[in-house]
Amino acid sequence: METQSSDTPTTFSGTLARPPLMYRQWLLAGNRATFFDQLVNDLGDFIHYRGLFSFYLVNHPSLVKQVLMETHKSFDKNSVIYDRFRNAFGNGLVVAEGQRWRRSRRLMQPLFGPRAVEHYFELMRDSAEQMAKRWEPTAQSGQVLDIATEMNQVTLQIAGRALFHDSFDEVALRISHWTHVINLYSAKPPLPIVRSFWFPSRINRKLKQALAEFHQFLQQMIARRRDGASSTDLISRLLAAEDEETGQPLSDDEIAEEALGMIIGGHETSSSALSWVWCELDRHQEVRDRLQQELDQVIGSGPLQLEHVPQLVYTRMVLEETMRLHPPFWFENRNVAEEVELGGVPIAKGSVVVFSRYSLHRHPGFWKDPQRFDPERFRPGAEENKRSVYAYVPFGGGARICIGVHFAMMELVVVLAVLARHYDVMLDASHRHEMAAHLTMTPKYGVRAHLERRS
Repeated sequence: METQSSDTPTTFSGTLARPPLMYRQWLLAGNRATFFDQLVNDLGDFIHYRGLFSFYLVNHPSLVKQVLMETHKSFDKNSVIYDRFRNAFGNGLVVAEGQRWRRSRRLMQPLFGPRAVEHYFELMRDSAEQMAKRWEPTAQSGQVLDIATEMNQVTLQIAGRALFHDSFDEVALRISHWTHVINLYSAKPPLPIVRSFWFPSRINRKLKQALAEFHQFLQQMIARRRDGASSTDLISRLLAAEDEETGQPLSDDEIAEEALGMIIGGHETSSSALSWVWCELDRHQEVRDRLQQELDQVIGSGPLQLEHVPQLVYTRMVLEETMRLHPPFWFENRNVAEEVELGGVPIAKGSVVVFSRYSLHRHPGFWKDPQRFDPERFRPGAEENKRSVYAYVPFGGGARICIGVHFAMMELVVVLAVLARHYDVMLDASHRHEMAAHLTMTPKYGVRAHLERRS
C-alpha cells in the first residue's frame, strides 16, 4: 500500500491513459458509477475519455486535491453538467461562481457553523423520536416497510422544518413532489440537444411546473416573514442576513434559490447515507452491537441530549465508513477555466474533469481491504484515517466544501442514535441489495426490512 503524510497525499506518478473512442460507452446506459469504476479498473487513475460526453477522469487523491483546491482559479463549475443543475437551482450557492458565490458564502456561512447548527438539535431529535413512535405498530405487527422511504421522510421533515418551521407541515407532500421532480431532472446525463432547457421533453415540462409552484410557495413564506410573522427558521435568518462588506441583504429571488438548494441537498444526501447504514448494520451485527452499547452507555435511560452528540464517537465512525462505501453525492466535476497542468499533462481550457467518490473511496492504494466495512478506519488517530486525506471527500474539499457539513453530520448522528436505540432494523428476505447511482447513490430497490423493538 502507498503511504502518505497526514497532510499531503502521495504524488501521482502514473501516466494519462487514452482509451479508444467510445470505450465501453454502452455502460453509461446502466449504472453510471459502475461505468466509471470499470474505467479506473481497466485503465488507471488518470484517463482522457472521448465519446458522446468527453472528459478527464481522475481517481488519485493528489489529482483530486488539485482540482478541489484550485477551484476558483484553474477550475470552476461552468461545466455542461452544472449548467443543467442551473436550470433547476438557478444561481444558488451550489452552482454560483465568482462574486455571486463569494457573497452568498459570506452571508450564509455564519448560519451553518458548528455552534450555529446546534440550534436545530431539538428539531432533529424530535423528528426522529416521532418516527420511532410511528414505528411501534409496525414492529408489533411484524409488517415489512421500506426503510429508505422512511429515511427520506424524516430527513425531508428536518430540512423542511429547519427552513420553514411549522409552515412545512402544511405543504410537505407538495415539497416532496417538487424535490422528486428536481432530482429526477438533475440526474439525467448532459446529452446534446436533450440537455437543452428549451427542448420540449416531458421532464423539462415537469421541472418548469415544479419550479413555478415552488417559487410561488417561497414568495408566500417570504411575504409572511416581511409582514412580521416571527420565526427562527432559516428563511427568517436569510432575510435578516447582511453582507459584512456591503451591508446588502439577499434578494427574494436569491433566498428562493438558496432555499431550494438547501432543501434538496439538505435531505437527499442524508437520506441516502441513513438508508445504507441500516443495510450495513444488518450485515455486520457485531458493529450494530457495539453501536447500541455506546448508545446505552452514553445516553442512559433519558432522552438524547445535545451534550451526548460529541460523545457518540463510534456512532460517527459507523456513519463515516458508510459514506466511504456508499457516498451519497457520488459524482463530482469541474470545468477547466484556464489551461492547467494536471498530473504532468497540459489540460486545455473548456475541458471537463470528473471523479467518482465511489471509486476514489475504494482505492486499494489508500484503503486496506477497501471493500470491507470497517468503522475502525475512522477512529480518531487511526493510521488509515491519517492516510485518507483527499482519498475520502464525501462533502468535497477546498473552498467549495459543502456548507452544510456540520448540519448534516449532526443530523445523521441524531437520527441514527434515536432510531437504533429503540429498534433493531432487520433486512427482510425480500430485500434486493443493489446500488443505483443517480443524483445521489441509493439502494435501487429500497431497503425492505422489519423492526424489532429493543427492551
